[in-house]
Order: sequence, then structure tokens, then C-alpha cells
Amino acid sequence: MGTTARLALASIVLAVVFTYALNPIPKQHQEEAISQGQEYLKSQAQEAGLQGSLVSWGSAQLAEMTISVQNYTTYALFSTAEIFVAGVHRGESFGCAGKVWILWSEIPKENP
Repeated sequence: MGTTARLALASIVLAVVFTYALNPIPKQHQEEAISQGQEYLKSQAQEAGLQGSLVSWGSAQLAEMTISVQNYTTYALFSTAEIFVAGVHRGESFGCAGKVWILWSEIPKENP
């Protein structure tokens, strides 16, 4: 095996170990979901004409109290979890290499 092949193999092994070490834990999935939920609540309050530090604080508190992560599963190099808001399934999260992405379900429209 030549030097180039050894370097390539070592690079692949190092990349796999690095990705495994950065696989997000359940707390990171929850933090990302809460962060996005808080931003959503702030935007809804602004659309209703409310803003300020009290709205920001209230959004943060409401998001922390109602958003939870369940059914966390790790697959060595990536992880998934289900996102619940006030006990209702509202999305999925996917984490890899230290980053978490949330795939939110569409909020059903109320019938008039």
C-alpha cells in the first residue's frame, strides 16, 4: 500500500471518528427545537403588533415549557428524534456533525 493510499485511508477513518464524536445528543436536539419555537412565537407576536422584552421573555418561557424531544435514536454518525409541542407531535429532528436540523410539520388550519 502506497503512501497516498495510506493517507486516504487515514483521512477517511479520521473523518468517520470526527463525525461520530460530534453526533448531537438529545439535549442539542431539544435546544435547537426550543430556539426555533421561540423565534416562531416572537414572529407571531410581532404580527399581532406585540413586541418588547416581555414578549421575548414570554416566548422563551413558553417554548421551554411546551417543546420536548422524544424517541431519540442514534445511528453512530447521525441521530434523529421526534419533536412534540404541548404533547402533540409537530416534527422530526436530524443531527449530524454537531448540527441539528428540524423538519416541522405544517400546523393545521382551523375551520372557520
